[in-house]
Amino acid sequence: MARRNDPIETLLGPLEQDVMEAVWQLGESTVRDVHNLLAAKRSIAYTTVMTTMTRLANKGLLLRDTEALAHRYRPAVTREHYARSTVEGVMGWLLDRFPEPAAAYLADVVEGVDDESLADLRAAAARRRDRER
Repeated sequence: MARRNDPIETLLGPLEQDVMEAVWQLGESTVRDVHNLLAAKRSIAYTTVMTTMTRLANKGLLLRDTEALAHRYRPAVTREHYARSTVEGVMGWLLDRFPEPAAAYLADVVEGVDDESLADLRAAAARRRDRER
């Protein structure tokens, strides 16, 4: 995935997210395939889907095969990889620029976490502390 200086810039807008979800669901697909899937749920122009898929390819999220008449697209990253890298980038950015409110929010969220996940979180924090020493 193409990296930018600001992780916030890597966030997908609602339409980009819907297109990526469609491609992750369909696998290798054409603009027509993605348009048909999205159009079943809402009114959307074919050209809008085409432009969005081109932009996602330019961002490095989709791979484009131009050999055939209809360009074929496939995900350049898995949904899980995109989600993890996005969360890591955004959380790192927030903790770097707004440490107190970001940490306070995380503390509030952790209160609702089950004991096993909380233990995993504590272990990860301890490993990080050990690396920083």
